[in-house]
Amino acid sequence: MKKAKLAFSELDSIDALEALKPEAEEGMKRVEIDIYTEPPRIEIEAEDTRALRAALNSYMRWLDISNKITTEYNK
Repeated sequence: MKKAKLAFSELDSIDALEALKPEAEEGMKRVEIDIYTEPPRIEIEAEDTRALRAALNSYMRWLDISNKITTEYNK
């Protein structure tokens, strides 16, 4: 199994992580995803490198979009 952990220090990321929990619960094929808010992090375990990369890309893209929306909203 391949593993990755994404850790976050910003408090804004907690809201984004909470928003992604339903997606993690629904799951992805060949991937196990756990989202924690204390400390804020995402842990991904996948059967192979391709599945790990796909999950990482998806979650990082969703978090980036959330960050951009929050930044624009707070201007």
